[in-house]
Amino acid sequence: MAVPGSGTLSMKAMAQEALHGTYGSGTITGSIGLYALVNGGNQNSGNTYPTVNTNCLPNPASRASLQLTNVSQGMGGGSARTLYYSANIGAASNLTAGDYLYTNSSLTTAEGQTFNAQPGSSATTTACGAGDTWYFDTDSNGVIQSNVSCQ
Repeated sequence: MAVPGSGTLSMKAMAQEALHGTYGSGTITGSIGLYALVNGGNQNSGNTYPTVNTNCLPNPASRASLQLTNVSQGMGGGSARTLYYSANIGAASNLTAGDYLYTNSSLTTAEGQTFNAQPGSSATTTACGAGDTWYFDTDSNGVIQSNVSCQ
């Protein structure tokens, strides 16, 4: 069965179609993430979905990313690392609460730290200018929760 061309649509029924080829029937576990449902994978979702729309230009499964460099755990633990975010945001100074951060440039693995710090510089890969530090929290999905201003 396919997704109907008219009438009320349901996220659960579309997820059932994607996973089982049976619109409106089949077991779905956990939440249904729209991104995962359209682009494949399991980001913010309880299931792993196949990729659809692979012939679209640009392909939604290959998203452009930018770097957020020299990020460490806020209390100074661990090595500095590079995080990634959607290129649609522009310079790192545009990042704010609600934006997603990832550990890979294909933007598929969410950054899972809870408290982060990044020393500023004149580069577009840092959120603050030289002499300031950006402190921010992320949740397990990589969503910036608290966007403490440059200090």
